Amino acid sequence: MSSKSFVKLLRKIIREEVQGAVRQVLTEQKTNHKQVIEHGMQMYEATETRPKKQFTKNSMLNDLLNETAATPIAPEMAQWNTSNYKSQMDDAFGVASGPVNSLATTGINGEAVNMQDSEVAATVNAMTKDYSKLMKAIDKKKMNR
Repeated sequence: MSSKSFVKLLRKIIREEVQGAVRQVLTEQKTNHKQVIEHGMQMYEATETRPKKQFTKNSMLNDLLNETAATPIAPEMAQWNTSNYKSQMDDAFGVASGPVNSLATTGINGEAVNMQDSEVAATVNAMTKDYSKLMKAIDKKKMNR
């Protein structure tokens, strides 16, 4: 099989898979619009019931600050002071905690990935390598210009 025909076949397969995945996502996400509108109205009513504070002399900025200050805090976030972030807050912020195994152990067809293959090992090494020192060196070089 020539490389051109392989690339065409690969593109066709990828296109079909993406179209199928997009259709599935679009059909499974049904939004209850009435519930969204009711939630928005409740949030709006909560901002109207609070007394207005004087933050600045600028009336427009003061109105914006009052609206922002009146925004209710999500219950899972209320227990944390955001200026004092700690790793215990990961769940509340939706951050995965603990080590994450991001290596693919199976291929797209479910077959086991051969980690003994030198090309596969080189690719995995490049994808999982810690590039933080390289990025610091690049930043340092940019600062010296």
